[in-house]
Amino acid sequence: MHKMNRSLRRQVIWSAVLLTAFGVASCATTIPELQIQYTLPALSDRLKGRVVSLIIEDQRANMSIIGRGALGDFEGFSNAFALSVAEPNQTGSSVGIFQVSPLLREAFTRRLGRSGVKVLPGKQAGAPTLVIGLKEFSLDLAGREWLCKMSYEARLIGENGGVATQLINGEARRYKVIGRDAADALMGEVFTDMVNSLNVARLFEQAGL
Repeated sequence: MHKMNRSLRRQVIWSAVLLTAFGVASCATTIPELQIQYTLPALSDRLKGRVVSLIIEDQRANMSIIGRGALGDFEGFSNAFALSVAEPNQTGSSVGIFQVSPLLREAFTRRLGRSGVKVLPGKQAGAPTLVIGLKEFSLDLAGREWLCKMSYEARLIGENGGVATQLINGEARRYKVIGRDAADALMGEVFTDMVNSLNVARLFEQAGL
């Protein structure tokens, strides 16, 4: 009986050690993700029936999302974004986790769809091409304020050779409170404003489409 108890105690101790090690490893590999809620613009059928091929180009000179001032709050950040999408004045629903380029493709596909434009799965002869060139996308901490910046160039190339461009850029600040909720909210607001600022109808007009 004594031997059985000692064996049982030994098993319990090893189980506790393994569980502790697993817990430490899990914490060590936890990587924070930025939560972005993209709020869709109002529906429009102005461009209903139009199609485009969508190309995302990451043209950033600095590929880091998190600035030096915010590194302490995002240690081990994987450049991943948990995206949710919302109708105007409603709560968003989760879509998935994306790196930068797929994030932009998902958002702009939805943005174009709200204008009636269908995004083709790939390049197609005779269809115009919309190129989104990302110039900057960053989050930093300046003093006690989160600072978010985003800019991109949209270039619509028509099948007739016509080209139209728009340069969209902006930034915003929000006071930091405990945790990262304010940073997430700020990123969502700036991301929504920048994506929805694209004047899709104007691009088609300028490209002669």
